[in-house]
Amino acid sequence: MLYSREYITESTLLGIWKIEETREELLSMLCHHEWIQNIYSIKSESRVLEILAARVLFKELLGEEKEIYYNSSGKPFFTDESYHISVSHTRGYVGVALNKHKFLGLDLEQVSEKIFRVRNRLISSHEYIDQNNELIHLLLHWSAKEAMIKFLDVEGIDIRKHLFIDKFIPRQKGCFPAAESRTETHYQFDVYYRVEKDFVVVCLEANDF
Repeated sequence: MLYSREYITESTLLGIWKIEETREELLSMLCHHEWIQNIYSIKSESRVLEILAARVLFKELLGEEKEIYYNSSGKPFFTDESYHISVSHTRGYVGVALNKHKFLGLDLEQVSEKIFRVRNRLISSHEYIDQNNELIHLLLHWSAKEAMIKFLDVEGIDIRKHLFIDKFIPRQKGCFPAAESRTETHYQFDVYYRVEKDFVVVCLEANDF
C-alpha cells in the first residue's frame, strides 16, 4: 500500500510503498507484464516483491506505467528518459524518487543496531556523531553515503575518504549538507531525511553551480 507521497523539494517527488501484497496482487496492479519478465528468473521472493512494488509505486505517483532498464552498474532509468529516478528498499518497504531535471540519490535503511559493527568503516575522524542519538545519526550517515554512491555511479569510491557529511544534529525530519571528492566536479549536496519507526529515508540532490 502507498505509505507516503511528498515533494521534498519543488521538483523532487518521493514515494514510499509498504509491501503488504502478494506477488499476484502486485501483478494485478500492472498492465505491461512484458516489461517485467525478468522476475521469473529471480529465486528470492522478497526481491520479486520489491521489484513489483517499485513499479506499482511509480505508476501510483505518475498515473502511468514506465518501462525501466538498468545500466551496467545496476542503476535504473526510464527508457523514455522522462525523469531521473532513484530506487531503494529495506525490509518491507520500497522507496522511489523522481525529478524531471536533476539527478538524485535515494536510500532507505532499516533501524538496526547492526550499524555499530561498521562504524569504523563508515565515519571519518572529521565527521561528527551525536552521542545522545548515536544509532539514528549513524544510520543517516550511512544512508546519505549510500545515496551519494548511487548519485555518482562511479567506481573506486572510498566511503571515509571521498564522501563527507557536515555536522548536524538529527531530528525527526530535516536537511543537512554533504560533499564528495571522488569526481572532478566535487559535488555538494542537499540531503533531505526523515526518521520513521522502522527505517530512515534519505534523498539528495546536487547543489546548483
